Amino acid sequence: MSMINLSENKYSQQLKLRYEQTTALYASQFVITANGDEVIVNFSSGSLPDSANGDSILPIHTRIALTANGAKKLANLINQALSANIATQGMNEAKSHTLN
Repeated sequence: MSMINLSENKYSQQLKLRYEQTTALYASQFVITANGDEVIVNFSSGSLPDSANGDSILPIHTRIALTANGAKKLANLINQALSANIATQGMNEAKSHTLN
C-alpha cells in the first residue's frame, strides 16, 4: 500500500492508498465538458476508422466527473508531476552528458 500526506488549510492527514483495480488504461485523447459546477473528462486511446462509413470515431473507455474545485486540484497535481518529471529528466540528461 502507498502512503500519501494530505494537507488542506492547517490540517494534515496521512492516508493509505488501496487500489480497487490495478489495471491501467492508456489514454491519448480527451474530451472535456465543463459547466459552473462540474467538469467531465472523457478518455480515449485514440480514433478508429468506422467500417460502416469510413468516418473516424473516438471510442471513450472511461468517463470521470469532478467538481470544479476537484478539477483545479487535479490540474495542479498533474502540473506538479510534470514539472518534477521535467526537472528529473533535465538532471539525468546533464549527468549523461558529463559521463560521456
